[in-house]
Amino acid sequence: MPVEITSRTAEDALAELQSRARYVFDAKTFAALTGRMGNVHGIRISLKRLAERGRVTAIHKRPMVYLIVPAEYRTYGTPPFSWWLHDAMQLIEPKYYAGLHSAARYWGSSHYALQADQVMVGSYRAALTAGKRQVFFTVRTGISSAPTVRTRGEKGTYLVSTREATLLDLMRHRPKVGGLESIARVARDFGPHLTQSELVRALDAMGQVAVAQRIGFLFEGLKLDKMATVVEKWLSPRTRTTRLLAEPIPENWTTMTNPRWGVTCSVREINEISEAQ
Repeated sequence: MPVEITSRTAEDALAELQSRARYVFDAKTFAALTGRMGNVHGIRISLKRLAERGRVTAIHKRPMVYLIVPAEYRTYGTPPFSWWLHDAMQLIEPKYYAGLHSAARYWGSSHYALQADQVMVGSYRAALTAGKRQVFFTVRTGISSAPTVRTRGEKGTYLVSTREATLLDLMRHRPKVGGLESIARVARDFGPHLTQSELVRALDAMGQVAVAQRIGFLFEGLKLDKMATVVEKWLSPRTRTTRLLAEPIPENWTTMTNPRWGVTCSVREINEISEAQ
């Protein structure tokens, strides 16, 4: 959207953005609001001074993207993730959604204090730092087809994966999300809210047999029988090979293979699932 060129002070420009419930802006927008479109050096100096005072924080270099920090959030160096994620991603990587444990937290499953937010994107991106928080990006192949919903928050909206898609993403990236136990706890919390149609949609979008085998095994272990049956039907026309449930199993651990899912696991992993029920 074109930005009207005006001649505000730097502070007035920030106030104007906040009045529109906007906390993210790029250097071009700031230049237009302050009437200095041709003064690149002056804009950089002005933004640097604002950053030194804690009024804004830089979150991306190319393009230059900044985040307004309201007074009540100066200690943290950033307002809440939900206030600015969508606007920031429109400038950085429009194909995105909040996923993994950030999505689980949105849906009400929060067993761990997250030190960083987790966002799925279509191609590799380095982590983004906003004040004292970081946003870690994980690549999702075929991200455009991933099932998402748009949230409705006090200061803005953003895209988040559905419960069903969140579980598949967690299983797909299990080493980086705390392992099987953390996924089992989220699945237990989600259980009463999962739907068969949304699960099929998430399975189709991901299209990974190995992930389906593992999530089906997990559903069975948590006694989410209807969801397990949905996964079994989805798998029925597809070729399966025997897979490990999670990480490589030490040789001295007792293992078993579940013929329904073609999944090999250890007794310890079975106990982790049982403890999550």
